Amino acid sequence: MKSKIYYNTISALIVLFSLQIQAQSFESSPSMRLNATGLEIGNNLPDSLEVYTAEGNKIKVTDLFKAKPTVIVSGCLTCPVFLRTYPSVEAVYNDYRDKVNFYFLYKTLAHPENNGYIQPITIEERLRHIVDAKEMLQTKIPWLADPMTNEVSSTFGLTPNSEFLFDTNGSIQYMNTWSDATDLRKALTELVGTSDKITTIESLNLPDVVKMSSPSEKVTTRIKVEETLIPIVVKPDSDGSIYYVKLRAEVTKDLLQNGSGKLYLGFHLDPIHNVHWNNLVDPLKYEMTILNGTNIKEAIGIAPVISQASDGEPREFFIEVNNWKSENQIPIKITYFACDDEDKWCKIVVQNYKLVLDTDSFAGGVIGRSFRAGGSQARGRGQGMRAGNMIERMMSFDKNKDGLISKSEFPERMRDRFDRMDANNDGFLSKDELSNMRRR
Repeated sequence: MKSKIYYNTISALIVLFSLQIQAQSFESSPSMRLNATGLEIGNNLPDSLEVYTAEGNKIKVTDLFKAKPTVIVSGCLTCPVFLRTYPSVEAVYNDYRDKVNFYFLYKTLAHPENNGYIQPITIEERLRHIVDAKEMLQTKIPWLADPMTNEVSSTFGLTPNSEFLFDTNGSIQYMNTWSDATDLRKALTELVGTSDKITTIESLNLPDVVKMSSPSEKVTTRIKVEETLIPIVVKPDSDGSIYYVKLRAEVTKDLLQNGSGKLYLGFHLDPIHNVHWNNLVDPLKYEMTILNGTNIKEAIGIAPVISQASDGEPREFFIEVNNWKSENQIPIKITYFACDDEDKWCKIVVQNYKLVLDTDSFAGGVIGRSFRAGGSQARGRGQGMRAGNMIERMMSFDKNKDGLISKSEFPERMRDRFDRMDANNDGFLSKDELSNMRRR
């Protein structure tokens, strides 16, 4: 029993270390992810957590709770559950808005490519998604945006549509993996009393639920795979330029685990920038820099020539890679011609990325390729980030670099677990001690 407690403790701490130790495996359900965060009724969020308002102002999450109790519901334009349930939250908001603050939190996309939306790479682009969400969904609840480092999503266990109620002290009074209007009303009744009205969804005259749709195949043939792919980290150059095209990279389990397998490269026009491919000139070209020992059969690729003058469909490749070592980041340059949809400009664009052979926990899952409902979402490399790497990152709490983590160095909201981890009761945690906990 003691070994089980130790194992559960370290597992929970790994998840709680939100950004330095990324979120848990794709094959865990949202309920498991929320449970694994260690959040409980009565807990407070870290004071360091920040969000953006829809206007682009950065504020502390804890500042939201000072005036009134506060409801936060996470969601995005590609989450079917959020799109189905947000009207019921709007109805509750209509009944309690005088007593309670409500916010929708726009987070990393749950299922990129649904309705054409793809993961933004700047906060300005994420805020543009909010503009679209307000217009498409006709929401009255104010919106917030998680920073691009995804701190709040990590704290909430990367759940797609979680729901939280906080009192004016910032303590969690209610939380749910999925938004549920009935449970929310019950929690609000217990905290602030009953509402003198009950708003129906029908009376709000909201738009019909937005159906999920992928880009059409009118001029290109989409790549289809039998194996569930795993999204990896893609780093755009931080040169300040607009990335009209976003690169989506996914790999087979073999490539992630062993360095040899298949790599999916998807070049998707970002709909928020209102551009299209110019097919009257040379098609998109990518060039990958081959690193020592790595073999890429199609290190240079050119998209098919399209007879249609312009279109907005993705350009995709599925290539074989061998001997890719995880410590090597592969540079990739893409060149393409893009035109503004209003025909104000047409230009050649060059963009540079680096591919990292590491699972991207914030990438979301593309339905039918990197997400299959009811199926196992393989993480590879020992279910994503190896425990050894996680322990190394936990050792970054050692501020004075003496090889030991004192209780004062441990994050405040994790300290209640410190004594259970301190096996020899010397008031410190060592790397060996953390490693041994997993083996007990």
